[in-house]
Amino acid sequence: MAIDLVCKMNVKENEAAATEKMDGQVYYFCSESCHTTFKADPQKYIGEAKSKPHSCCGGH
Repeated sequence: MAIDLVCKMNVKENEAAATEKMDGQVYYFCSESCHTTFKADPQKYIGEAKSKPHSCCGGH
């Protein structure tokens, strides 16, 4: 299961409405709207994902 970086919704990889590959990483989106928002400023969403610790395991 992946997380849509825009709306934070869980997305099943095989059911994603859209995907984007950047720097060898594939990002999954619940809708074309979230995908379009991501494409407008991908570093905003990628940076947020990298800067926030995982809530499940203390951030490692």
